[in-house]
Amino acid sequence: MSDRPKITLPVDEELRVRLEKKFREYEWRKVGRGEEWEHMHPELAHKLFEAYRDACYKSDVLRAVLDSEQPVDTQALSLKLAEKYGEGFSVERFCIACEVIASYCGCGDESNPVRGGTGLPEA
Repeated sequence: MSDRPKITLPVDEELRVRLEKKFREYEWRKVGRGEEWEHMHPELAHKLFEAYRDACYKSDVLRAVLDSEQPVDTQALSLKLAEKYGEGFSVERFCIACEVIASYCGCGDESNPVRGGTGLPEA
């Protein structure tokens, strides 16, 4: 049995709908309407803008959780994303993304709740 951090998709169907909406929000953020990266190549935007990386990692983590029937091993996912993003991969931003998504899924650290951000949309 592994004690590596995992994120589990909730069984609550309404919460899953809200998570799907949140995923679409993250994808929209990556488009960057009105942002400096709006017309930029994604690789360059990833290297230059923390807000873009933030949206990417949250989108990637949430998609992995939504697509998996098993708890998502965040350490294994970090290795896949490090390969995807190369030297621009930010472990710090990835860990923050995992904390946020785990909180939304109800398996985050209750002693350190996520604050700020836009939160989960209504169902």
